[in-house]
Amino acid sequence: MPQIIDIGKSIPSSLSQSTSLSVIAFPSSLILGQFGLNVSTGGSVLLEATIGLQNTGSNPPDVVFTIVRNAVQISTFRSSSTAANAFDAVKLSYVDSGLTSGYYAYAITAFSVSGGNLPNIIGPIVFQGLSIL
Repeated sequence: MPQIIDIGKSIPSSLSQSTSLSVIAFPSSLILGQFGLNVSTGGSVLLEATIGLQNTGSNPPDVVFTIVRNAVQISTFRSSSTAANAFDAVKLSYVDSGLTSGYYAYAITAFSVSGGNLPNIIGPIVFQGLSIL
């Protein structure tokens, strides 16, 4: 049975802390959330994120989400909105495994590869991690 070592999260404390941010175009990126947690040798970290995405134009925007550990990219996800002015909840998950014992800083970033059609990040952004052994 897995043992929980630590929990990290970047979650607003109330719905009144929701956000509306314009996603910036590549090569820059926008930090959406970050936290740190302890990991035991041989442990894994289950990372999950829920991010609201709003298409602000008539063409579906492409947004790249990147998970970073200690300033090094470890995973990327690409998401496209489906309709003009549509709202989507983007859900991401990733398991970071084979880690040595220590404290790790995690972040999630976003950038647009859609040219002029820059979408918005909306609502509360939830980014969390569970360190297990």
